[in-house]
Amino acid sequence: MEVPRWIIEHQDRITLAAIDDQVDVQVRRCMIEVMTPERYVALGGATRVAEDETGILWRRNWLAADAWAAVEVVNATPEPDGTRRHSSSQVPANLRTAREASHGLRHEGRRPTHTWC
Repeated sequence: MEVPRWIIEHQDRITLAAIDDQVDVQVRRCMIEVMTPERYVALGGATRVAEDETGILWRRNWLAADAWAAVEVVNATPEPDGTRRHSSSQVPANLRTAREASHGLRHEGRRPTHTWC
């Protein structure tokens, strides 16, 4: 996917407003990937739509046929410092539960989180 040069060279310009203003759906998704889904959610770009023992499903709707979603999971195995690694992945926006999303990721042994670290 080819994106405007500024997205790569000036990543600090990728803001929630810039993402919302982008009309090209694929470029918008790339902007979120560069920003990272974790940061996008932390800044308020998406809404928590479902949570279960497998994780949290986040979604952002723009138009009736345009939406973005990600699932957040937490590694069940602690890091050496005792913290648990958070991981988010973009998933199809038509999913309704974190279980549907995380099942496709096959991250066994992960559990949901309630706060962003």
